[in-house]
Amino acid sequence: MALTQELLAIGLTDKEAEVFVSALQLGYASVHEIAQKSGINRTTTYTHVKNLIARGLINVVEKNGKVFYVAEKPEKLKYIYEQQEKEIQRRRQTLDKIMPELESIYNLAKNRPSVRYYSYTDKNDLDYVRREIQNQRSSEVYNIFNHDLFSEHINRNHIQAILDSVQKFRILYISKNKILDRKVHPFIGHEKLKLKFLPEAKFNFLSEVLISDCNVYIAGNGSWMVISDKLFSQTLTLLFHALWGIAEDF
Repeated sequence: MALTQELLAIGLTDKEAEVFVSALQLGYASVHEIAQKSGINRTTTYTHVKNLIARGLINVVEKNGKVFYVAEKPEKLKYIYEQQEKEIQRRRQTLDKIMPELESIYNLAKNRPSVRYYSYTDKNDLDYVRREIQNQRSSEVYNIFNHDLFSEHINRNHIQAILDSVQKFRILYISKNKILDRKVHPFIGHEKLKLKFLPEAKFNFLSEVLISDCNVYIAGNGSWMVISDKLFSQTLTLLFHALWGIAEDF
């Protein structure tokens, strides 16, 4: 029924809406009559009637020793909606009041090192981490990439998105042979991308490492470990530059 669907907008559940509309149509009625009218079993109807009584939408009336239930005038719904609006406004005012303190706590906490874990083999996790890297908008991103271990995860769209969001993208490409993966070929010569080669025989990194601002993304053993720490990031950046200095050009 369209009417009951509309009542969901003011916070009633679908069953509560059915019960309320049935009570409106019946006038004075027993739970049994409301249940028959709404098509909901008696026990469930009684539960929803109690909820509607608590909301002020149904009243209990006793006549000749019998208990009847009668719906409030529809105008009561307008009053309930107005009360909901006032409550939302009150909560907004409370949030505005405590926001400076919450921001202060956040500013203190964000400077502490943190570690997060994601599954490297779970597509949703992998997509999430890639989006996070792309949204970093770092001036420079550094990547230590073992092709023979992680070649199946090379993603052209991801590489392009990083290039679109940074000024420089540097990759140390580790492999048995000095041959670039065909999926990387479209980016050869890109002004923002520089690649250098390290032989796997000497530099067999078992993890992929990507450094973006204060975040370090380490992939290996089926999982991403994301470490957010400025000092750790700076340390690995120094390591990257040391390796870059001895790496070979393609």
